[in-house]
Amino acid sequence: MNRSASSSTFFINYLLLLGIGLIWGSQYFFIKIALGSFSNVMVMSGRVVIGASVLTLLLNIRKENVAPTQAQHSFLSLLPEFVLIGFFEATLPCFLIAWAQQQVPSSVTAILMGTVPLFATILEALFVKDYPISGKKIIAIITGFFGVLVLIGPGLLANQCSRSFATMFPIAPVIALLSASLCFAISVSLIKIRLGNRVAPLRSAQGILIGATITALPFLFFFSKTWVIHPISHFSCLSLILLGIFAGGIVYIFYVNLINRAGPSFASSANYLALPVGAFLGIIIAKEPFTPNVIASFVFILSALWLLKEKKKA
Repeated sequence: MNRSASSSTFFINYLLLLGIGLIWGSQYFFIKIALGSFSNVMVMSGRVVIGASVLTLLLNIRKENVAPTQAQHSFLSLLPEFVLIGFFEATLPCFLIAWAQQQVPSSVTAILMGTVPLFATILEALFVKDYPISGKKIIAIITGFFGVLVLIGPGLLANQCSRSFATMFPIAPVIALLSASLCFAISVSLIKIRLGNRVAPLRSAQGILIGATITALPFLFFFSKTWVIHPISHFSCLSLILLGIFAGGIVYIFYVNLINRAGPSFASSANYLALPVGAFLGIIIAKEPFTPNVIASFVFILSALWLLKEKKKA
């Protein structure tokens, strides 16, 4: 019975991880189309607002199963937690990434975002109970990060050969991207520590996105000179809507659930899985060239995810 329950937990955890990886991996495709008409800050804010609206609608359509202990916490009592987590999960890192990507290649951004599980593992060991750091976990994180390098490294090396080091890696954007990575790691730890099982997944995801909306709107009104940078197309509008529904909304139900089930470091490893998913979608949809390093990267990342599997004691 215990073995059956363990197998079921294993399957559900990896199914959630796969769902998160597929959604986050496909978001780059939709972001690229949306940016054809809208500014970076508009895409960031629109995604958060649409996501919060979708989850609010879902909560009104269907009642989520809530444990007695979860029912004790009202939305208003948890609003400070939601605003704090929303700021670190969506507002600040997305603003930092949008600013930094104007000055560094997307390959550099992807590699530095691969440090999210590294930060998450350290914070998890320091602040989250029952999730100590281990040699196996460290090997898994290094393996996953190597998978990122294998995927992006050839293009980065070719680009670096034609540009100076100072031009390729300006210090301010690199610090901004590492800070964004740390923000994501802080948010995933806060979800586990401050919310945990106190709030059901759908309600928790909705609250985080409402908190992110509260903190994102000032960025939209005060830091964006223009919301629309080119004539609006149907494809751009549709991409922004799909981005909000899935990458800004539904994915957070999976994400919060997985954090509570498997811990911050395992959940944050979805950042690794999103990269090859994005690459495969680029090959299939955008007809981008297929290279062997895509397969090699996927093998390394799958190995890392397997190593991150935790065996819970009965």
